Amino acid sequence: MLFTNNPPAINMTMVGFGQAGTRMADAFASIKKTDGTPCYNCLALNSNDGDLQGLRYISTSNRVSLNLGGLGKNPEKAMRVIEENEEVKEKLKQFITDRVRPNDELVLFLAGLGGGTGTSTIIKAIEEFNDFHNKPIIREELVKLQKSSDPADFKANLKKYMAQAVKNAAERTVKIGIIVTLPVRDDGPDVLRQVNDFTQRIWKLAKDKSKGIAFVIFADNQQFADDFEKLPTNERQGLKVDNYRDYANLQIKDIIHEMNTATTGGGTSVTFDSQDFKRLILEHTGCLVMNKITRDIKAISNEFDLQEMFMESIKGSNLHQPVELMEKQDDGSYIASKVHHVGLLAVLSPDKKIPSSFMDISKKSVTEELPINGTVFNGYLVENNNRKGIVYTVFKTEALPNRLAKGLVEEYNEFMERQRKFVYKNSAISSIAATTEDDEFDMDLDLSDLGIDLGEDEKVENEKKDDNFDIDIDSLDFDGLE
Repeated sequence: MLFTNNPPAINMTMVGFGQAGTRMADAFASIKKTDGTPCYNCLALNSNDGDLQGLRYISTSNRVSLNLGGLGKNPEKAMRVIEENEEVKEKLKQFITDRVRPNDELVLFLAGLGGGTGTSTIIKAIEEFNDFHNKPIIREELVKLQKSSDPADFKANLKKYMAQAVKNAAERTVKIGIIVTLPVRDDGPDVLRQVNDFTQRIWKLAKDKSKGIAFVIFADNQQFADDFEKLPTNERQGLKVDNYRDYANLQIKDIIHEMNTATTGGGTSVTFDSQDFKRLILEHTGCLVMNKITRDIKAISNEFDLQEMFMESIKGSNLHQPVELMEKQDDGSYIASKVHHVGLLAVLSPDKKIPSSFMDISKKSVTEELPINGTVFNGYLVENNNRKGIVYTVFKTEALPNRLAKGLVEEYNEFMERQRKFVYKNSAISSIAATTEDDEFDMDLDLSDLGIDLGEDEKVENEKKDDNFDIDIDSLDFDGLE
């Protein structure tokens, strides 16, 4: 597609964590500008040198190893290692503060959620990045508000001023995008349990407006695996992918890059331009849902065929299961999840003469279908594209993909139900009877008498502060701000 050679609407830095995340970043690193230079700035961090050697496109100077030798698909253990190992903790911090230089408008953090390194380090990386780049800006705005406000009112309504400080800082904070992949069902119940925990942590971070997170994409390896299995052999060879993981990376890379470059094109009467795309991606926060529908141009006869393609596209995603935007209640009413800005984009062959009114018809249908709170951006491009017609849809919502909202728990429960059918043998080594009389004795000691402190909660008396108290931004809870 010619439009993919356009300059990107949003300049992005891609940071991959762990085996899956670094492979995703490597896919983006394969994209070159017409002059041969990389289109995106891409970096990789993993737990050992060996895994980094498999990367093809990220330069060796942009690869960092924690020298841990792997963390065995156990993110909970990995989190403990990072917390307890000062050298590792400092190396991760330096990677985020020194190597991830936010000169671009968006920093994309990429990881798989089925392993140890990526799952754990992406959480810590988001916190470190925010502490270093965004929190000082928010503190600066909060201090300004304090100085210009009545001291008593500031102290009494601190949450209100915190929310205002976050809004005031929004233009200057560096936006973060998160792309994480859910594991396949066959990874087993322990992986599903841990992934369920870490997705909740990521979603909580995303909803915290002070973190500067523009969106999360919960890409689903199970959907990629199912789709890959259905691909004919000749299509797999044409895509140059050998497994569902490579197929997943290709799908993620293609749709993001295609939309990021298509919106800098033009030449038609209805345009979805780069500024529209920036607003859609960078404003608000939530789950980013992207989809792409392709048809042979012969199957598109009129504006209603394109309208049908848009309506099909808006109901799904080629990166994960559909999101359930409206849930019917027992009384017949519906509870809807907010949908922020929506983007509709078509790419048509120049010899296909279809009135541009198809965009108005499609926009009206989509607006009636979705609970939209923002703006609908729409446009189309005309170019030769192997006799194909393509429509893209993208929107940001506070809803989640079905598998994440309900499916992981259901899969875990199914695993556990199957396990209940088995009776496990408890093997043991036979014991030789003890000959001493004091092998066992009851013990009831007060350890405080021995000078051992078990860490009882300290009672700290609240100090009375004057109206012009110092702002300790690390102690402020920005979660849940309106």
